[in-house]
Amino acid sequence: MTAPASPPSASRPPPGVSTAETTPCDAAFPALVARVQVCRRCPRMEGRARVLGPANGPLAPRVLFVAEAPGRFGGDRTGVPLEGDRSGANFALLLGAAGLDRATVFVTNAVLCNPRDAAGRNARPSQGEIQNCSEHLAAQIAVLDPPWVAAFGHTALQALARLAPHGLQLARDVGRPVAWYGRQIVALYHPGPRALIRRPLAVQAEDYRQLARLLLEV
Repeated sequence: MTAPASPPSASRPPPGVSTAETTPCDAAFPALVARVQVCRRCPRMEGRARVLGPANGPLAPRVLFVAEAPGRFGGDRTGVPLEGDRSGANFALLLGAAGLDRATVFVTNAVLCNPRDAAGRNARPSQGEIQNCSEHLAAQIAVLDPPWVAAFGHTALQALARLAPHGLQLARDVGRPVAWYGRQIVALYHPGPRALIRRPLAVQAEDYRQLARLLLEV
């Protein structure tokens, strides 16, 4: 794990974030997107979409959702994270159950490109790939400055802990907000089919309702 970083609201930006990104979102975000689109740090991601752009969400979101990586039938195909595959359909249902509007939230990933195994199937991002994308994740938080961050699953929690420790464990702490990096962070299960085995959709819907209540409190 890297050393704890100062929160974006501190006197200096997070590691890897230029001082130019302290400028307003409408200037800093396009520059960040342009940098992501030309990133070639991960050989396995060659030919994949760099899933970051205006379709991810508004530039002043109440909450930033961080998932694992774009799916090959989801974000890699549509250019929008958590849209177009089963995970995306579940995510839409969960947002609806909580009365949250997709147009008001920003959705991103710990790794912005789709990792695949030798057979072409979705794969977990490697530690090196997570590290390579840490700068982009830190920059998104610095530019968007969301008051809340919701981490989907172990990979997202791990990626966010590289920026600053949070101490959250998914199974133990799901839905419990803690102060982190100048804001609040909440651990949630991923809406994908694998995670539904451990936490069914109906239970996850209550997690989202609790998140919606939290968003109104602070």
